[in-house]
Amino acid sequence: MSPHHLRIRPEGPAEHRVVEELVRDAFWDLYQPGCVEHYLVHHLRGHQDFRADLSFVAEKDGRLVGVIFYANATIQKDRGAALPVLTFGPLAVPPDCQKQGIGKALIDYTVALAKSKGERAILIYGNPAYYHRHGFQPASHFGVTDSHGDCCDALQALELREGALAGHAGRFLEGEAYNVTPDQAAAYETAFPSRKKHALPAQIFLGFGALRPVSADETEDILEIINDAAMAYKGVIPDDRWHEPYMSMTELRQQIRDGVVFHGYVVNGLAVGVMGIQDKGEVSLIRHAYVRSACRNLGIGGKLLEHVAATTAKPLLVGTWAKATWAISFYQKHGFKLVEDDNRKNDLLRRYWSIPARQVETSVVLTHPGH
Repeated sequence: MSPHHLRIRPEGPAEHRVVEELVRDAFWDLYQPGCVEHYLVHHLRGHQDFRADLSFVAEKDGRLVGVIFYANATIQKDRGAALPVLTFGPLAVPPDCQKQGIGKALIDYTVALAKSKGERAILIYGNPAYYHRHGFQPASHFGVTDSHGDCCDALQALELREGALAGHAGRFLEGEAYNVTPDQAAAYETAFPSRKKHALPAQIFLGFGALRPVSADETEDILEIINDAAMAYKGVIPDDRWHEPYMSMTELRQQIRDGVVFHGYVVNGLAVGVMGIQDKGEVSLIRHAYVRSACRNLGIGGKLLEHVAATTAKPLLVGTWAKATWAISFYQKHGFKLVEDDNRKNDLLRRYWSIPARQVETSVVLTHPGH
């Protein structure tokens, strides 16, 4: 598809849903499980900072193949009044139309139009390698930071006239137009056809989740996480204790009936880590602590452990496989002590867990009595 055959034009009111579906398709699972960008488009249109005069769609043979949305933003200067600037996003192209110059055509068209309107500069968050091709530079070159005062590699700036940002160091503020909450996006998502979310290693927002109890209607997510993460045990624990799937739905539901309360680390509505806690009278057990394999090494397990431990004042016990050295090290790093005496270890496993003798033999117990 040649960008020369594109028709770039304003979005029509009757196209709102089609545009949002395009944006949803372009961003699904890209930066986080699912996406919120289609709701952001809906939110932007009704905001006072929305720039409809700079927001366009690209059409090819009657099909919409790209969109770009602009809004007013500011640089809160270190000295003096705030400086008005532009920002844009989402810039979206359907997956089957990407790498064909459509995004470039939309950027080039709108940048030229913004210049003709006398606008000063455009600041956006995006991939530096991509936006450098369009003349953007790191905003830090102009002394501009993100809203927290930090230099951010993703924050890029384009002067629309030479020297437009000189002497205007400060903090870039996208403004309320881009302030949408996960709950708002989740509510809006219900109006679209159901689509499965996935946690992928390249997603940049996996480390920005919420800790909360997992509801009864999320048991499929819990089971998926357990069976995905438990693959680490394959070939490590005794062969006679391994089976696939590692846990069945029947077993999980029985665990819940037995009092295991699950908490999750949730990113954009998808649980990416779970940890259970079970009240056993004088102690509490940490049960079934797992993080999706795509989300490891992000500190999610530690956040879950801290969150779950805060729900009880009782001493904590955790049991795990003796050969799962990574799990043992994880708990030791968080203040748990290995029960060295085999007789005491076996007594604890028999008293508080309902597991066969073979599992008692091949497991260890860690305690956190000072909790």
